Formats: sequence, C-alpha cells, structure tokens
Amino acid sequence: MASPVPPDTHNVPVKERDESLELQPFLDEIQGDAVMHSQGLEAREATSAVFCSLARRLSDGEDVKLYRALTGGIGDILGACSVHRGPSRAKRIGRDEFITDVADHLKIKPDQAFRVVTAVFTAVRDRIPEQEVAAVASQLPADLGDLFRRPV
Repeated sequence: MASPVPPDTHNVPVKERDESLELQPFLDEIQGDAVMHSQGLEAREATSAVFCSLARRLSDGEDVKLYRALTGGIGDILGACSVHRGPSRAKRIGRDEFITDVADHLKIKPDQAFRVVTAVFTAVRDRIPEQEVAAVASQLPADLGDLFRRPV
C-alpha cells in the first residue's frame, strides 16, 4: 500500500499573524482620512488617542465588551491605554470636551481632532455588532453618542 503524499505547501504563503488581516485594513481606513496626512498623524496613534478617551467614558464592563467585539488585534489598541487605568473610570462629558481631550493627546487643533474622532468612530462601528454600537452610545452623553452611532 502506498503512503499518502503530503500536500505541497511550498507554494502556499504563510500567514504572518491573523490579527494583521483585520487590523491593517482598519488602520488603512483611518490613515486614508485627509486630516491624517495633513497633520502627519499615524492611524495607530490617532486610534489610541480616541480609544483612550473613549475608555475613560465607559463603565468597566462596557469597555471589556467593546474590547472583545473588536477582533483581529483592533481591541488590543483599546486595551493598551495605560494613561487612564483604574476602577470606575466612567466619566460623562460632552462631545466638545471629548474632542478637546483627543486634540490635547495628539497635539492638534479641535477641528482636526473632530475629523480624527469621526474617522475612528466610523471604522469602529463598521466592525462591531449593532447591539454593541447601541450599548457604547448609551453610555455616552447624547451629542457624543450620536456621533458614535451609525448614521440612519
């Protein structure tokens, strides 16, 4: 009886890391925004600034749910925010203060930070289930929640 021939794996590319298959398109989408180029910002840095501010606004349980919903390494950027660690971080602030926090973090003007936040929020909500979008938005003040929700 002949032994089975193993499949030829020499012509099959090896996946470097599963996370890059989701993370890279996410970062590319954000990097494509004109404000990113005009300000010399990197998508990972901008995402980190927005996630850091967002994590401060969510309850401990909701930030974990969002982290888990952001698969493929995207949630790791949210989980990497060490600036605002600690129990009971949830703090309700309006859209303007949120935008100012991101602007300060990135050292850019608030109108530019608004575009960064919009780009990151869009990329995030396109990758999480609708019920998670609603859950995150419900923990934010109305004006900021509206910015996070999917357009109707």
